[in-house]
Amino acid sequence: MRKLILSLLLIASPLLIAAAHGDVCETIGEVVGIDGYYLHVVGEPLTPASKHDIISNIQYAPIYDLLTGFPANICDIRPDMSIRIAYIHANDGAEAIAVWLNCDYEDSAVFTVVVSDNIQYGYDSAIFLSADGKYRVTLSHKTSIIDPYMGELSPLDIVPGMEFFIWVDMITASSPSQVYPSKVVLIND
Repeated sequence: MRKLILSLLLIASPLLIAAAHGDVCETIGEVVGIDGYYLHVVGEPLTPASKHDIISNIQYAPIYDLLTGFPANICDIRPDMSIRIAYIHANDGAEAIAVWLNCDYEDSAVFTVVVSDNIQYGYDSAIFLSADGKYRVTLSHKTSIIDPYMGELSPLDIVPGMEFFIWVDMITASSPSQVYPSKVVLIND
């Protein structure tokens, strides 16, 4: 079940940009070393060109903490931390595209979605299709919607193009999957 939950972690905008520069690889595992902006990760390759043991430059990669959904920085990374890293192979090694900390967070599935133009508003709710068409997300007055500055948002504040970390306890097997998050954190607007 844990592998299924982790495989549901979507990689959104940073990886779409990187895809133009080469194949995006992903590895999930544990931090075994940090040297300046270089991170040594050993774990399980998640894509065909990925490696189980990589050293990647993370200087320009966004770093997120999956426990909170908020941005993190290199100072928050420590040896033995669970991590998921998306990267491209470069001439001098690997260049990180995105880094997610605390990938062993098992209380719920955590992933990202981008709000598409397909959005419907109710009295105190918003229902939208994710930009990739995989998820139909329902946000209600019971959903904790937080912006990066710890402010609260209403479902009626949601507009196309916003990107969120989403926490859910259950995802339906339908297509698109129905998602009823307990918590969402705005990544960008």
